[in-house]
Amino acid sequence: MKIFLSWSGTKSKNIAETLRDWLEQVIQSTEPWISTSIDKGRKWSKDISDRLEDSKIGIICLTRNNLNAPWILFEAGAISKTSDSYVCTFLTDINSPSEITGPLSSFQATRFTKEDVLKLCKTINSRIRETKGGKSLSDKALEDIFEIFWPKLQKRIDEILKSNKSSKNEQSEHIRSDRELLEETIEGIRFLKGKLNDLWTNKEIREIVSEYVGKYCKPKNLDHFDIIDEPHLSDFTEKLSKNPLIRKLFPTSKEFHEYLRNLYEVPF
Repeated sequence: MKIFLSWSGTKSKNIAETLRDWLEQVIQSTEPWISTSIDKGRKWSKDISDRLEDSKIGIICLTRNNLNAPWILFEAGAISKTSDSYVCTFLTDINSPSEITGPLSSFQATRFTKEDVLKLCKTINSRIRETKGGKSLSDKALEDIFEIFWPKLQKRIDEILKSNKSSKNEQSEHIRSDRELLEETIEGIRFLKGKLNDLWTNKEIREIVSEYVGKYCKPKNLDHFDIIDEPHLSDFTEKLSKNPLIRKLFPTSKEFHEYLRNLYEVPF
C-alpha cells in the first residue's frame, strides 16, 4: 500500500520522515514516501506526479506554521481527487481539528495521541485488506505491534516538538524552507499556473476552477456561463482571491478574468 506523506517546513519534514520510518516497521506492507526520497538527478515533477497518482492514502503533516502552505494544499487536493483514496491530516502541535480552516478542514484529522494514531494504523491496515494482493495484519497482531513501537514514535516526535529553536527562528526557517522548495521546483510553479502546454495540467485546472464556480452559482441559481457577467465576475474573483491555490494559479485578477472568459464565453 503506497502512502504519500506531505510536508512543508523543517518541523513538518522531520515529523514526516519519522512517521515514514515508523510505519514501515509497524505495518510492513506499506510503502510510505515523501519528496525527500527522490534520487539526485531525477526529474522531481514526474516522481511526485507518479506518487500522487498511485498513492491510495495521503497523510498531511500539519504544524501551526504550514496550515496555508500552497504545496500542502496542492498535494492534498491531488490525492483526494482519486475516488478510492483516503486523506487525513496529522496534527502534532495543533490542539484540535477545529483550528484548521479552509480546504484542509474537510479531511479526517488524526491527533498525536495513542488512541488516534492507532485508529489511523487500523484504517491503513483495513485499506490493505481491501486491496487485491495486499497482505494485512490481524487486528490483534496490529495492536500488539503498535504497543511495542508506539513509545518510539512518541519519544521522537516529542523531541521534534520540544526542540530548542525559538518561535522566531522556527518561523524564519519555515519561510526559508518553503522559498527554497519553490525556487528548486520552478518547473512546478509553471506546472501549477498552467503555463505549460500540458493536457493533464489544463484539465486539472479546469476541474478546480469549475468546482469553485459551481459552489458560487448553485445558491444563486446561476448557470456556469453567467459567471463572466457583472457583477458576478468581480464578486466571484474577489471571493476567490483569498484562496492560496487560486493565487498561485492566477497572480492577478486580470489573468483570472481572462481565464474565466476563455472557459465559459460562448464562441457564437
